[in-house]
Amino acid sequence: MIAQLHPQANALHPALHRLILRHGARAVIFALFRAMIIRRKKRPRPPDPYHLSPHMRRDIGLAPLPPHVPRYYELR
Repeated sequence: MIAQLHPQANALHPALHRLILRHGARAVIFALFRAMIIRRKKRPRPPDPYHLSPHMRRDIGLAPLPPHVPRYYELR
């Protein structure tokens, strides 16, 4: 099957046309460039549960950590 392209095939999406009619081409282009340049804020990662205090681990429903027994090579 051979693709037939119409002159209107490269037209912008209708929602983009509505935005341009409502706000103007300059504002839409500025918003597009701004969205491309400025990065979105990323959410901070939650804390690692292994570094939480025993109280915090208990509050969020995690099992308590076993007691730390130092190895012979950690005593130096």
